Amino acid sequence: MTRFDRQRCDPPAGQGVIAVAVAHGDPYVAAGISALLRSGTDFNVCSGPPDGQAVDVIVTDHGGGIAAMSSWQRRVDPLPVLVVTDQETGWQIRRALGAGVHGYLLQDCSRHELLSAVRCVAGGGKYMGGLVAERLLDSLGQVAPTGRELQVLQLMARGLRNREIGAALGIGEGTVKSHVKALLGKLDASTRTAAIGEAQRRGLVAAEAPCR
Repeated sequence: MTRFDRQRCDPPAGQGVIAVAVAHGDPYVAAGISALLRSGTDFNVCSGPPDGQAVDVIVTDHGGGIAAMSSWQRRVDPLPVLVVTDQETGWQIRRALGAGVHGYLLQDCSRHELLSAVRCVAGGGKYMGGLVAERLLDSLGQVAPTGRELQVLQLMARGLRNREIGAALGIGEGTVKSHVKALLGKLDASTRTAAIGEAQRRGLVAAEAPCR
């Protein structure tokens, strides 16, 4: 998980107060979220991951939310996680929701929506921002690449050829070709370059990834 500065949570000030740990990887976003939550009367806010402290909900970034759910999947009662992020493609949203996060908001959400989402998630509910729901619906017809296909795709985007990809992943060149063929079909692309471009549009690989 992303490393954060840690600060102990004070105990809730009174009955009905929601204890929130803001553990966002971007310090400026974290500061903004904390300030907005402190403007409400029913939140007790601390910085960084809870580390076993009693909190009602954790607000974090995309990668932090996925990592948190992965590390807590064996817990009987995992802490509710709300993701606040600029990652807005359908695949990115599906990946986080598939990991088990309880809420998903975009960073440009309103103060009212942020407070409502935290209250909802802390109370055991699920929350998706309006634009998040639209992006998710738009992506439902798309078949997601498998984990191995994503590995191949990442290496393709770095400019590696089939033989190099096979060597990097410890698989045969023929197997790599099969994965590439599957990726072209899932991304509705006729060439590797087109597939990488579509993957960048969907948020599957970084937009700045070089292709040789």
